[in-house]
Amino acid sequence: MNNFKNFVILLLSVIIILQSAILFYLLHRQGPAVRKPPAVARPGVRPAAKPPIVFPGEEKAVVPIVEEKPSPAPAAGKIALIIDDWGYSLKNKSIITDNNYRLTLAILPFQEYSKEVAELAHLHGKEVIIHMPMEPLHKEQFGLEANTLLTTMSASKIIHVLDQAFSEIPYAQGINNHMGSKATGDARVMRIVLGYLKGHGLFFVDSMTAPKSAAHAVAKSLHEKFASRDVFLDNDTDPALIREQLLKLAHLARQNGVAVGIGHDRPNTIAVLKEMIPFLQEQGYDFVEVSDAVRDL
Repeated sequence: MNNFKNFVILLLSVIIILQSAILFYLLHRQGPAVRKPPAVARPGVRPAAKPPIVFPGEEKAVVPIVEEKPSPAPAAGKIALIIDDWGYSLKNKSIITDNNYRLTLAILPFQEYSKEVAELAHLHGKEVIIHMPMEPLHKEQFGLEANTLLTTMSASKIIHVLDQAFSEIPYAQGINNHMGSKATGDARVMRIVLGYLKGHGLFFVDSMTAPKSAAHAVAKSLHEKFASRDVFLDNDTDPALIREQLLKLAHLARQNGVAVGIGHDRPNTIAVLKEMIPFLQEQGYDFVEVSDAVRDL
């Protein structure tokens, strides 16, 4: 009996040894497990983004990421251009009819083409104001326009002339002064003119033909809508100098937010405006009507 037990134990031991030997042999034949090296990103190549994990029933919850577009750059500044002295002719009407520039036309009243220019300007979306003749210093040196506002006129006479001017030129939103270095310096006259404009919801633009204008102070006392000229574009009619003045105006617009320039109904001025307005628009300047530049004082 003991011999049989010993035989069984010996047999089991031999089986275990054989199994261990076979297992050891098989493991060594396969060799050690090979581990893949981590992926190395190539220069300039971004690894593909892993898709988001979507759990069952949440498919609609995945919102694609949308890149935000940069906000448009703010305008470099606002430029209001007034073109004076319309009414004598229609020679330069292309600046009214052949473009969509935002301009303000200052039309002399009581001239042959005054009303026609106003109608044409309105038809083509251009703002109209009255270029009101006012008394200059040393008036004997100038040929004065019909119905020039003089410092010797009574209040009733000044108001009568203003009524006539506005009845002749339709669509006018306000006035600026033609000449007027003496009249704009007279507080009485300016109180009558600006009081009339305020009563009719109209504005005044001081052409600044004299440094001692009373218009600003009177407008402030009346809380009247007011603006003043920053740059004359064409005191010299050389196109190169007109361009220079326009660039000066653009600099002031960038510096102050808005600037008012005054030019005249002259061939060189019109030609330079047609050349420079698109250029300045490309630089970010916004051209506006002068009514956008006036403010309540």
